[in-house]
Amino acid sequence: MPSPESIKVLVVDDDPDFLEQERIMLEGMGFVVVTAERSDEALEVSDREVPDAFVLDLMMERPDSGARLSRQLRRDPRFQCSPIIILTSVADETGFEFSRNPKEVLRWMKADAWFDKPAPIIELANALWRHLEGRKSEEDQSTT
Repeated sequence: MPSPESIKVLVVDDDPDFLEQERIMLEGMGFVVVTAERSDEALEVSDREVPDAFVLDLMMERPDSGARLSRQLRRDPRFQCSPIIILTSVADETGFEFSRNPKEVLRWMKADAWFDKPAPIIELANALWRHLEGRKSEEDQSTT
């Protein structure tokens, strides 16, 4: 399993308080964290920083969303295998049926997992590690 110090995570949230909270908690777990408050900013940061994983707010004030950003990131060959985790505080109000059909919703979003805000940091970190390790295993198998 990769050490968190070697994992760069881009956290995107339009709420500065949540953004700061998520940054502090992930850094406390040893991750390198970069942040953005909007999808367009997130794409710029992604080009510059090339993160290993993403934590995205589902609903943002502008017409962009974590779902749209996730789908955009997956079109970039650098991020096709990067873990993407969606956070939301309004799961019931989004129209996405997370509780009834989470795998289908995640598949449509091109994301790997979702959590209600505020996400328990241990569960969020474990999801990042699990998906990074799973992707590494897939890459190792494809090169043998």
